Amino acid sequence: MLISQFMESLGNDFIIIDGVTQNFEDSKENISTITNQKYDLSFDQLMIILPPQDNDSDLRLKIFNIDGSESENCVNGIRCVARYVFDEKLVSSDQVIFSINNELINVSKKDGNLLEVQMSNLSFESADIGLQENAPNFYEFNDSKLIFSSVSVGNPHAVILNDDVNLNIPEAGKAIQESGYFMNGVNVGFMEIISPSEINLRVVERGVGETQACGSGACAASAVGAKEGKLSNKVKVNFYQGSVEVITDLSANKVNLIGDSNYRARNIPIEL
Repeated sequence: MLISQFMESLGNDFIIIDGVTQNFEDSKENISTITNQKYDLSFDQLMIILPPQDNDSDLRLKIFNIDGSESENCVNGIRCVARYVFDEKLVSSDQVIFSINNELINVSKKDGNLLEVQMSNLSFESADIGLQENAPNFYEFNDSKLIFSSVSVGNPHAVILNDDVNLNIPEAGKAIQESGYFMNGVNVGFMEIISPSEINLRVVERGVGETQACGSGACAASAVGAKEGKLSNKVKVNFYQGSVEVITDLSANKVNLIGDSNYRARNIPIEL
């Protein structure tokens, strides 16, 4: 019997598996078993905490989508994991460094339930994004020409400036994901700029579809907006069920996100 936690951030739901205090093998069979089980609460991604494999990190983290595919990053999920780690005192300070696919991500406690995720993996390089050589920066969808900017924040994103209220965002995002432009797939963000310091954002995620929120998508949209001179370096990003603050430092290729996380249900048994 495996014990899990159900957590959420901005309406994004996660299963958290503690593989440090429990014996757990992150095999394809076990991942498939968990993602295919029926739960009282649905979830977007599975987050697995594992012991570190190096001296640079406190803990290792593996992230899986509901279709069983592995993801390189999930900032909302990382905040949930960090809160659990701090609550259970898996680290002895108010800061934890996660290793995710050879990337290091630092999370620190702020006031109240707020957590700050600090990433130094911002890149606009095609090779880092997984953008195909000679791929265009637009996609023809129905009668619309969707122009996008590509960026990696540990995972690939295409960001579209969109104020068309009639655009079918789930279908448009899926079409771009299936375009073949991106070798490793892509998360597609649709950004509406309210002011240089505030945006509304909807994101269609790889292996999931449109979600209530996307932390890495917030980072991607903020970075693209800052690079193109449309947004300031500090931005409030609004989703369906709340907002986060994103701080971008293009000169250092860094982006920080501040937001909360919460428990939906604790100590839920999982049959393997």
